[in-house]
Amino acid sequence: MKVLFLNDLRPTARAGDIKDVKNGFARNYLIPNKIAVVATEQELKRASKLREQASERRAVEQKDWERISEFVQKESLDIEVKTGPTGRLYGSVTNTIIASKLRELTQREDIDRKTIFISSPIRTTGTYKVKVNLFENVSAEIQINVIPDEESNELNKQM
Repeated sequence: MKVLFLNDLRPTARAGDIKDVKNGFARNYLIPNKIAVVATEQELKRASKLREQASERRAVEQKDWERISEFVQKESLDIEVKTGPTGRLYGSVTNTIIASKLRELTQREDIDRKTIFISSPIRTTGTYKVKVNLFENVSAEIQINVIPDEESNELNKQM
C-alpha cells in the first residue's frame, strides 16, 4: 500500500515521503496514529507542502542538536560504578548507562542508546572517548570518566 507520511518516523521515512509499506503496518499503526495517510491524488498534492514544512523543522532541529553537540564535547560524563580492589568493574559500562547520563546532562529525553557507539567494552576505571550520533549529520565524541562509587572506595581502603 502506498502511503504519504505526515510526520517523521525515523529511520523508516520523513514527513512528505511516499513509501510502499505493508497493508497491516499501514492500517494498524501508521493511519490510526496519524503518522501517514493513503497516497491518493489529493494527498499527493499535499506532499510538497509537507516536505517544505518538514525540511524547515529539521533545519531548526539540526541547529539545536549542533548546539547540544558543542556543549557535550566540552563536558565530560562521570559514571560511578562498583569496582573491585584492582579497579575492575563488576559488569561493564553500557550504552544504556551512557544514554541515561547524557539525558541528565542535556535534559533531553530523545537521546537513544542505539546512537551511542562504544568501540570496546568498558570494564575498568579510567577515561574513555565514545562516539554519539545525536541527529542526522550531527555527531559528537564525548569523554567518559569511569570512577568507583563511594561504597567501592570504602571497601578498597579496608583491604
